[in-house]
Amino acid sequence: MIDKLTLKSYDYLMNSALIRIKSGKSFDEQFKPYTEDFIKKTIQYFESKEEFENCQILKEFINIRFDHDLNYK
Repeated sequence: MIDKLTLKSYDYLMNSALIRIKSGKSFDEQFKPYTEDFIKKTIQYFESKEEFENCQILKEFINIRFDHDLNYK
């Protein structure tokens, strides 16, 4: 039971999400798709760390992933 528990920091969560998005994966390690709200929180996190290049990558991901005309028609 203890083997299945893993404590991960907020920093790890945000960085792992960014790495997965950069590699073209739109879901987390449990295969749950990233929500727009989660990605916006990730953008806020990287803005607070002044890593604006990562913010741009995430913003482009939101624009492509959640664009109704591209994905839902």
